[in-house]
Amino acid sequence: MAGANLPAKKYQHSSPTVTRLSFESTGNATRFISISRALSAINRKFYRAGVYYYVNSVEVYNNEAGVIDLHTIPDTWVSKNAHARGLKLFMKMNSMVDDISSVGRPKYHDFKVYMSNYHRTNGDLQPATYNVNAVNQPVGTDEWVYSNFTSADDDQDGTANADEFTVHMLGGHVGSSDNWDSVGLIKSYAESRNTVPLASPEDLNIASDDPLINIFDFSSEEQMNDIIQNLQTENDSPPYDINKYVGEDSATMHHAARIGTEQGINRIGRAAGFCVPFGLICVDPQNVDSAYRIVLNLAVGTYHGVYAERA
Repeated sequence: MAGANLPAKKYQHSSPTVTRLSFESTGNATRFISISRALSAINRKFYRAGVYYYVNSVEVYNNEAGVIDLHTIPDTWVSKNAHARGLKLFMKMNSMVDDISSVGRPKYHDFKVYMSNYHRTNGDLQPATYNVNAVNQPVGTDEWVYSNFTSADDDQDGTANADEFTVHMLGGHVGSSDNWDSVGLIKSYAESRNTVPLASPEDLNIASDDPLINIFDFSSEEQMNDIIQNLQTENDSPPYDINKYVGEDSATMHHAARIGTEQGINRIGRAAGFCVPFGLICVDPQNVDSAYRIVLNLAVGTYHGVYAERA
């Protein structure tokens, strides 16, 4: 009879979700993956972009010898704070119309940022589904618009149009003053912060020949004076570049994995998983001429079937 010999209800598959995402690409061109966009497209649900996703493992299928590097945004407090600052300004900008208009937020309103300006100009890979004989079909979206800022600082081109631009995480600003194309969030964050003052001992009035300083100086090599000199001149600057934040330059991606394939039976390469801040991955092939496939196996969790954390 119907319902007989079935698993117990507590083992019911309650949230069916595709967590194995496949992407098709070809050649040496650098590509980008937005996990939130791919999940939304293939699962027919809205997945937010501004969260941390986790990949359990990665596979690459390729019929030739080649290497593919995968990069992410550096998972640092700088990246997190720069994104949070951008989100706060984005929400404040949109809230300005609340008092003068009844226009509300769109149903799928979200803060979507590009990984870099190169991502902005090249777009995202779409997830793929398959038929027999290696036939594949990309799964698209009706609409996926990266966030636009509209500045009160007009274009200064005689038209008095508001300056509109997108934002990206890594790299400098693109465009010119009063007419930006895209603004680097980490670069902007760095420009908004005070420089950390150089910490040094209050030693300006210390005299190396002071009698009390030299009372324990038994050596002919002036031991105490050398110690004082070291304390005055060493380790009084930060152990990082005080004038530059990681992420201000475009060449500051975090290397997450390198996957190689060979001709013949070893045409599948694998790599361990990693954290993906804001769900953005740069796919950078090396010496690849033909088509290849990248498969992301995402961690399973409670956010529409996948594991994700708020930034």
